[in-house]
Amino acid sequence: MKRLRRNFSFARVWLVLAFGLAPACFGFAQGTIVYMQPNEPLYTVPSRELDLNGDGQVDCRFFVNTEVNFYLSTEASGVGSARLLVTYRGPDDLGSDLLGLTAGYQIGGSLHPSWFWASSDAPNLYGQARVLSLYFPDTVPAIFVPGGDFYGQTAFMGIHFQIGSDWHYGWVRIRGGRYGDELIRIAPSWILDWAYETRPDTPIFAGAVPEPSTFALLVGGGVLMVWFRRKRNERKG
Repeated sequence: MKRLRRNFSFARVWLVLAFGLAPACFGFAQGTIVYMQPNEPLYTVPSRELDLNGDGQVDCRFFVNTEVNFYLSTEASGVGSARLLVTYRGPDDLGSDLLGLTAGYQIGGSLHPSWFWASSDAPNLYGQARVLSLYFPDTVPAIFVPGGDFYGQTAFMGIHFQIGSDWHYGWVRIRGGRYGDELIRIAPSWILDWAYETRPDTPIFAGAVPEPSTFALLVGGGVLMVWFRRKRNERKG
């Protein structure tokens, strides 16, 4: 009788935990983030178009700018109504830099005063944001000047795009190249993965992925119960 009560109490604890965790999981916006990771990183050169939600509408594109002598640059722009999170490159330049965000940064809501959302038709070429670049001034000996938030590092790009008539926030993780990665000819970068929030006008944290489901927690609890029970039976012979 005592053993039966102990087993019943153990099972009851797991049931309480499982059903107690269920509303908590839904409170963390369970199932509202869609995450995509290609089988291999996507090379952004000479050009790359990205459809975040797979609806056939391109949301952003990457391309190489080689129009200026001694200047190699990978740039990005939103397509259609989509906007990218950028910052001013400088008073002597009419372009912008694609912001390289760290994991956990909230994309959406209030922004730093020097940051803004730029669409492809933004004035002064702000809609064509530099991902990374190399500038080779006409000097002897030749030197190079790297630029852009993604040069030599992996960071997150913020995007604000439409699905139907609703606006959604998302992130794209980009690994930037450096001098020696064929930058003498191109300015390479790679798209590693991306995600977006399915609820309209809801911020998303850079790097956020879907939470494990409540069902998975229940199954995990059941597996642990079986495991503990077998261990007790083994000890008792």
